[in-house]
Amino acid sequence: MWSVTATDSDTTERRYLESIEVTSAVARRLLVVSIAAFVAVVGVGDLLFARLGTPVQPVAITAGSPLEVLLGVAVLVGLLVVVVVPHELLHGVFMARYGGDPEYGIGVRGLLMPSAYARTRGSIYTRNQMLIATLAPLFVLTGGGFALAVLTGRPLLVVPAAANAAGSVGDLWIAARIRRYPERVRVAEPPEGYDGDVAVYGFPDTDRDEPGAHSRGATTWLYGTAGTLTLAVAALFASVVVSLAVGSGTVVLEVPLFDGPLFRHELPGPGRGAFLAVDFPALFTLSAVGGLGWLLASRGLRSGS
Repeated sequence: MWSVTATDSDTTERRYLESIEVTSAVARRLLVVSIAAFVAVVGVGDLLFARLGTPVQPVAITAGSPLEVLLGVAVLVGLLVVVVVPHELLHGVFMARYGGDPEYGIGVRGLLMPSAYARTRGSIYTRNQMLIATLAPLFVLTGGGFALAVLTGRPLLVVPAAANAAGSVGDLWIAARIRRYPERVRVAEPPEGYDGDVAVYGFPDTDRDEPGAHSRGATTWLYGTAGTLTLAVAALFASVVVSLAVGSGTVVLEVPLFDGPLFRHELPGPGRGAFLAVDFPALFTLSAVGGLGWLLASRGLRSGS
């Protein structure tokens, strides 16, 4: 078994404990959470700037056909690609800070979609060093993007910050898995013959924190909330495409639980584009209620099995 003793003041040999890997099942859940994270961060930014007197909405999209909407989505995907570069570079900066020699590349995470990565080979990190290297892009780029948007009074800077938050969901998942172990463990690449993004090494008596019933319930609620939010956004996007395709004009989606429309889409005139307005507080509330329903349903299924 691969010995993890180098660079440690404690020369006792640690043993392999666990590989942390984004499998296909995990990747599917993280994709849903990533979409929800993007929308949530944009919504929080909208609410923040509304309080500051510079609301982001309504958003004017100069698109007169579904094709132009899809081209706009392609531009958004391009924005995600641009954000990926500094995101991965920041991972590498902190890996190098702690003695690693980072390399960069593109892989297929969970066999679902291409994703960029930064990694080191033969380097050993403490738990806290790996946590910092893993979470640095989230705090620096998303936190810094929000701060820059507020300082410069440019709400649209929230969009790349939100894109980075969406790209950091996998980092948060990996960090949460590492955080379950005590500080004395070491994190490095998996031993030969083992798959995974990283591996944890520790002593034979090393314990990890197992999630309790409340933590599992909170996780289930989070996934349900993210799923509800993602489905709602998909429905809103589909309504825009259909409206542009048939030229139907105004589309208003209402939920009986709330006063006023959840979503409003207008076509004021030929060539003037689509004007979108989303009631983010209502959207977030609807998503939270959906998460609660998902939690109750999952508990019912478990009790009935």
